[in-house]
Amino acid sequence: FSSAKELRSTLYKTASDSFVEAIGERPVISFTIDGSAADTAGIGLGHVLLKVNDQEVRQTDEAVKTVGAAARPMIMEFYMPNKAVKVVKTEGQCMVKYDNHSTEAPASACEWKPKYVVVGDMLGKPHILYMYRSKAEYDIAVRESQTRNRSLSVKVKQFDIRGAKIFHERGTVQYPNKPKWHYFTVVRGTGLPIKISARMPEDLHPVYEGIVGFLDREMRVKKMRMEQSRERMHMTGMYRETYY
Repeated sequence: FSSAKELRSTLYKTASDSFVEAIGERPVISFTIDGSAADTAGIGLGHVLLKVNDQEVRQTDEAVKTVGAAARPMIMEFYMPNKAVKVVKTEGQCMVKYDNHSTEAPASACEWKPKYVVVGDMLGKPHILYMYRSKAEYDIAVRESQTRNRSLSVKVKQFDIRGAKIFHERGTVQYPNKPKWHYFTVVRGTGLPIKISARMPEDLHPVYEGIVGFLDREMRVKKMRMEQSRERMHMTGMYRETYY
């Protein structure tokens, strides 16, 4: 589970501020495991947990404890957002390259590595880009993160994208005897650039939208804080406009 505020840049990136505020700290389904009981029952991303066996839950930590201790069979009540709230899944199977200084696509298709890319995660870190070897290993990581207090058994690459910029937003590359690939590059303040690609633009879109959504929101927050700082300085008589 995650709170609506933690999912503001990912699953709920298109939702209104009033919707996010109304949901508050209530537990939201932020990931599902293919073939799990929840998946089979139709519980989906963005659904908000209200009650477990008629016991109301209001926070994510409370939800985990309540679900774990609840008598089985368990009855869970959810609020399902209407169509006006579009749940955006910011993950997908992509090809990546992150081991050199170039922002361009590599010269050979063999240089790309297949990864399951996730923007943000189940722990509420929207600024982290995660790369797993497969969707199956991501599901294992999700399951283990809910049941263990030790390191994961699967390998995962983590990249901090705070302050990053996007290059080649609609980049394409053509390799011999292969269809055109689509890619973009994440240039971070520190660390090597990250190239992310897919053969079909619709496969690349969820990850691209997740990264851009986080960066846009980060910029808005910075701008708001600057304006608030200027207002405080004006009120104390310390602020002066500087012109060049």
